[in-house]
Amino acid sequence: MTLKQFYEKFQKKHQLTLLAGEKGIYEPVEWVYLLEDLNNVKYLRGRELIITTGLANNYDRWLEEFIYSVHKKGVSGIILCIGTYIKDVPDSLIEYCNANGLPLLIIPWEIRMVDIMQDYYDDTIKEKQEAQYFSKIFSSAMFDNRIDNALIAEHEDMEQYVYSTYGIIAFKNIAADKLTAVLNQVEQKYLILTKKTIQYAILYNITESNFSAVIAFLHKSLSTGSVHYGIAALGQGIHSLFDKRIEADKALQVAMATRKTYCFYNDLGLYQIILGISNEAILDNLYAQTLKPIVEYDQQHKSSYLETLRYYIEFNSSVQLIAEHTFTHRNTINYRIAKIKSLLQSDLSSAQERCRIQLAFCLYDLRQG
Repeated sequence: MTLKQFYEKFQKKHQLTLLAGEKGIYEPVEWVYLLEDLNNVKYLRGRELIITTGLANNYDRWLEEFIYSVHKKGVSGIILCIGTYIKDVPDSLIEYCNANGLPLLIIPWEIRMVDIMQDYYDDTIKEKQEAQYFSKIFSSAMFDNRIDNALIAEHEDMEQYVYSTYGIIAFKNIAADKLTAVLNQVEQKYLILTKKTIQYAILYNITESNFSAVIAFLHKSLSTGSVHYGIAALGQGIHSLFDKRIEADKALQVAMATRKTYCFYNDLGLYQIILGISNEAILDNLYAQTLKPIVEYDQQHKSSYLETLRYYIEFNSSVQLIAEHTFTHRNTINYRIAKIKSLLQSDLSSAQERCRIQLAFCLYDLRQG
């Protein structure tokens, strides 16, 4: 549960007011902890939601020391009980919490702290139980292509998701806590499953527009680093998860092979054709008849004819464009093209031959990646 979810769920019931630090409200809350004695700060592990009445507030600047200390321990937020011991919150602390993205909430003295804690614990237990059986059901559907109807029948809450719309994204090279932190900000129901070194985000009960918004946020949040992800087309119903997981895998494979941050399955183009061929003999034959002679020549002569051929296909045989793109004289490009044609025993003029070479480059990228 994120602090934002906690706040929205219990704001009215417990008269919660967010006073400062709204920037950090998407942080997960792993525990609610009543803390009065500063000597107990050392027992904090991080990501707690701290509640205090200020009972030990018996010296000047106690509240400042309290907030600074728990912030250093990485808490998710602080709730101050305003009344008997804490009369008000200094502007300097409000500015500190805003500057550091530390959510600071207040409640009236009359609110029973034990009720807040009990509501959190009850809701967390329910959330964990839901996540456990969702994980079982989704894992079975995604990886084994098996719908566990008996388990679904045991949980009424799950029935609404049997025919839900699903979006699946496969991630590589991202830590689980980082992915969780990003997805917590999209305000969309999701579950993360891990298979070997790939993490899958399953977004359920999602619309096309919401999915587009999630993807846009991912692009913004994960634009740097070595993260790669593949995006499947939306699927309808839990029975679609297996095929959509495969789509996400293939999109991720192309993203990694082409060194892109992300790829959409529906935009894979010729890569879809290569990934759809399971007969390795066919693929080996395609490679042998197109790129293999060039690759072997480059290896023997330490040349870069394969790169020239790629540009020749990409730039629709324009020697001028290749020369400009590679900062190479036209005569050199013409010489290389002539040599390539000789090695392939083809003038590269037919649409069929050029298409085969494009497919071969897709195969080459995938195998190199």
